[in-house]
Amino acid sequence: MSTDGAGIAQALRRSPVYVDPAYAAALPKAVRENLVRRIRRSPVPIYVVLVPLVRGSTWQSSEQLTSVVQSHLGRDGAYVTFNTEFDDVFDVVRWGGTDEQQRSAHDAGWAISFEKRYKTLATRLARCVDLIATGKGSEAYEKDTAAAFPAKSTPPSPKPRPHHGGFPVAVPIGGAAVVAAGAGLLWLRRRRARAAVEALRLPRAVFGTAREAGDDELRARAERDLIALGESVDGNEKALDAYTAAGRTLDEARSTADLAGVLALIQTARGGTPLCYFDPRHGEGAITVNWRAPGTRPKLEVRVCAACAKAVRDRRSPDVVLDHGRPYYEAATPWAETGYGQLGDLVGRILGQ
Repeated sequence: MSTDGAGIAQALRRSPVYVDPAYAAALPKAVRENLVRRIRRSPVPIYVVLVPLVRGSTWQSSEQLTSVVQSHLGRDGAYVTFNTEFDDVFDVVRWGGTDEQQRSAHDAGWAISFEKRYKTLATRLARCVDLIATGKGSEAYEKDTAAAFPAKSTPPSPKPRPHHGGFPVAVPIGGAAVVAAGAGLLWLRRRRARAAVEALRLPRAVFGTAREAGDDELRARAERDLIALGESVDGNEKALDAYTAAGRTLDEARSTADLAGVLALIQTARGGTPLCYFDPRHGEGAITVNWRAPGTRPKLEVRVCAACAKAVRDRRSPDVVLDHGRPYYEAATPWAETGYGQLGDLVGRILGQ
């Protein structure tokens, strides 16, 4: 099962529910089939994408995941993912439809965080899908928050609702609203702590493992991807050279930047879109940006993930893979010299050609 943006999009063309192996136990085959039947009946196309969102891994935020997958799939509809901050909330972004329909889909993912009768991942997803399909997400959210918070108390405020392109819309608010939102988020954080004890969605070990991804997991992932590549690589000389370079790099890897290089070489062998320039673990570089490294003059045209593209547009520092504590592009390595293959011949550099 390919976990990059193109692979997930390809899987969604076969089934509207994509589940990472980490959550397979919480969503057995029969449960997924029931969820698919619900989605097939919906007048709104719905795509459920459940993968771990872990800092330093391929997918680090719901925004990044949704933007990349939708760009590959190229279909309007409501995309359901885990929320980056809160375990009991789904992020739902709808491409297409009216502003009201997009708002309703978004609110559906927040409404279920108040509905304690839905105690498993399966039942919560089913409820979320039904709210999206019926267009009653906002109605449910308003009803649930009214019940949870008596008059004169402060309900939690969902994060800004995204527009159909997947990026948050800035909402100007006054001082009172800021206080209300802060109080609401504090309430949700406390509620999340209680929810962890109640084990509403995922086995604790599964969720803990997902959040503790590091170099060991990255190495294991690289090994799996390399084995899969070896079973499928054809007689194409360029693909074979990239495969050889990836194997050599994996054997000699001594840093996170090296392991990320294995992923970049595997992607080269596959002939796919280059992985994110700033960190190949982010997934495919679906967006081209012009960027200048701090302290340098020339601008580079590089392919990056959606989250890094937004950081560049906002004039913030993208999340860059580190090489022994400093940005990889500051080191004297093949990764820095070639931008993980985007600025030069990475395969030739590894193989000494």
